[in-house]
Amino acid sequence: MESYKAVLRSKENGSNKTLLKKGFVPGIIYGKGSDPTKIAFENKALNQLMKSGSFYTKIIELEIEGKIEKILPKQLQYHPVTDKLIHFDFLRVKEDTKVTVEVPVEFLNQDICPGLKKGGVLNLVRRIIELSCNANNIPDKLQFDLEEKDIGDAIKISNIDLPEGVKPTITDRDFVVATLVPPTIEVEEEPKTEEKIDEGTDETIDEKEQTEDKKEQTEDKKEDSKEESK
Repeated sequence: MESYKAVLRSKENGSNKTLLKKGFVPGIIYGKGSDPTKIAFENKALNQLMKSGSFYTKIIELEIEGKIEKILPKQLQYHPVTDKLIHFDFLRVKEDTKVTVEVPVEFLNQDICPGLKKGGVLNLVRRIIELSCNANNIPDKLQFDLEEKDIGDAIKISNIDLPEGVKPTITDRDFVVATLVPPTIEVEEEPKTEEKIDEGTDETIDEKEQTEDKKEQTEDKKEDSKEESK
């Protein structure tokens, strides 16, 4: 378990703006059955924790004036204009503290998965899963092996092994986490060829010629009839 130092916020430390200028982020620790504690945490240390990849699922030990507090990061607040971190909320945890956390899912053996080797696509319905468990039993991630999965298969939450005492917060259905779907094939419209266009033009010309021929034949007959009557 990683350990860090934090300081209590007081009038001597200055306002929140003063703390931010000094490189500290103001925050609060709260927990069931205990009073909230206002603290300040070094910005560099907090950024280091945030880049760990499991920030919201890892219990951290904070040393505050010689006393060790076990906490779980819960919420970060950023400045609406500068996007700088300006406040945080930590949850004080004990061995029996029940927490709700979001944990990512990792899919193993994608390189030998039959469905993917056939050109199928792994469609991730849920990249993270919300879990309920004790604070001392939070998994860093969930894993599922794709070694025997083919196109058309669905991976549901019941197919994923969860640690003892860890349960999904959705309990009314066996929800889908991912599916193996066929590759998407785009069907292009067949372009009109010059040959077809030319054929259509030729037909139009033939029809005009036939009409003109009929007119000439009719006029010839009229002239013949005039001559015979003479």
